[in-house]
Amino acid sequence: MRLILAGFVSAVALSACSPSSAAAPDVTSDLEVTLTPVVEAEFPWGLAFLPNGDLLFTEKDGGLNFVAGGEGEATPVSGMPPALTEGQGGYFGLTLDPEFETNRLIYIAYAKGTTADNGTAVVRARLSDDNAALEDLTEIFLADARDTAYHFGGRLQFANDGTLFVSLGEGFKYMKDAQDPKITHGSLVRINSDGTIPADNPFADGADGKPSVYSYGHRNIQGLYYDAEEDRLYATEHGPKGGDEFNIIHPGANYGWPVVTYGVNYDGTIITEQTEKEGMEQPLTYWVPSIAPSGLTRLTSDVYPGWKGDFFVGGMNGPAGLELVRVRLEDGQVTERENLFKNEYAIRDVVEAPDGHLYVATKDLDGIFRVDIAE
Repeated sequence: MRLILAGFVSAVALSACSPSSAAAPDVTSDLEVTLTPVVEAEFPWGLAFLPNGDLLFTEKDGGLNFVAGGEGEATPVSGMPPALTEGQGGYFGLTLDPEFETNRLIYIAYAKGTTADNGTAVVRARLSDDNAALEDLTEIFLADARDTAYHFGGRLQFANDGTLFVSLGEGFKYMKDAQDPKITHGSLVRINSDGTIPADNPFADGADGKPSVYSYGHRNIQGLYYDAEEDRLYATEHGPKGGDEFNIIHPGANYGWPVVTYGVNYDGTIITEQTEKEGMEQPLTYWVPSIAPSGLTRLTSDVYPGWKGDFFVGGMNGPAGLELVRVRLEDGQVTERENLFKNEYAIRDVVEAPDGHLYVATKDLDGIFRVDIAE
């Protein structure tokens, strides 16, 4: 499969862009890659490799699954709580405890409740020794309630200090609440592994924001990656029609939605005339048209020559979506963007396996694939 040159960000968006958020040159590298199907799955959502190469993955409607060796037949893992699967609801991201090899704990986000009363919840449970069931399941977090089945967030990432980041959407129709750090709508929260609040959270005292809130002004973060060497959190989030973002997350920071955006409403009407404002963060890069970015990882291996250290972003939808995007970041600036597998699959998640290969989960019925170098 040949790598295809991506379209540039529109001239209108570029003219409104500050230097810190300017779109990087779109490139085509010499390396050719292809997708190899490895697991059959229906609406896979989140991927997590065990240290030995086994794979856990969630399906939006189907719960948790296990794949020995990371490829082949999936078997269901019992013990999952019931989820709201209407709209964009379902089972979302998952991650392993930093001490998984000794405690076998995993964490899973899902939509809890009914269409009229729901929120993103996070549960912790022990994966049984035979990988067939969840044991001692405990809810450790529940977001503020909404009455909409859209924009749940649902990505999870651990930091070096053992705290857990959880991304939350603003429920679509509650976009103004994203500007209120006293509400979890449109925020990124940070909790301890037992659900308690870290004492050094930016609003830990509750005076100016909810103690669990770490950053706010988000629309719907669907990609989250913590770089352990840098001690830095990166995120991708959906804009409306255009304006998808790739950000570095800072404690207590406001990411602008819906006061500033590079996108417009789905019907083309203007949300705001502002693309930047003092006190609000600018993205490292953004997409106009949209790709609906979902899933985010950084390559740490040498499997793909010349790509070590680059980020990879799944694209699920939109005029420029259905792709995997390689993003190069140098000295805090995005210097390259490359579209891989253009118009092949809607990609929901991307992770690096213990052997250094990238794996992607597609949004629909296509399944899970390994990214291989083309022969």
